[in-house]
Amino acid sequence: MLKHVHLTKSQWLGILKWSLYGLLTLAVLLLQSVVLSQLPVFGVKLAPLPVLIVCVCIWEGSEKGGIYAILATLFWCLSGSDFGNISVAVIPIGAMLSAVLCRAVLTLRFLPAALCCLGVTLVNASAIFVFKLILPPTVAIDSFWRILLPGVFLSMLFMPIHYALVKLISRIGVHDAL
Repeated sequence: MLKHVHLTKSQWLGILKWSLYGLLTLAVLLLQSVVLSQLPVFGVKLAPLPVLIVCVCIWEGSEKGGIYAILATLFWCLSGSDFGNISVAVIPIGAMLSAVLCRAVLTLRFLPAALCCLGVTLVNASAIFVFKLILPPTVAIDSFWRILLPGVFLSMLFMPIHYALVKLISRIGVHDAL
């Protein structure tokens, strides 16, 4: 049965591209959940995965990137993320809106992508904070300024690395289709 399956060069490059995105996502998820959760920076746990998801969605477009965002946040949620079900709702919508915004209104450059990543990460962290504040209250209101905002801004330190890697991976197979 498999001897009748013939893949073109562009299909193989597409498989390579999405496999690299998957490996990058897995590496960032492991970094976030194993290393960064045990070593808080200035008392703040960093979350670089939402930044990566938005970067991929911006470079791949709202359709392909949106599917990636849904699958990546679902994988993150199922890995045991704190209030990951909120992230499954917030991050893909924000990432797809960012992709549309960066492609239609803004230019596909670093600064607009960074602002979109910051916005989605801030909205995601704020939504989780509100649920932690309301459903049995486990956080104080002042931790928004002391923990949440510094955590979001420090997570943005990963943006240049993610942006550069995603930009390189997104070029795989582009010239072959022309």
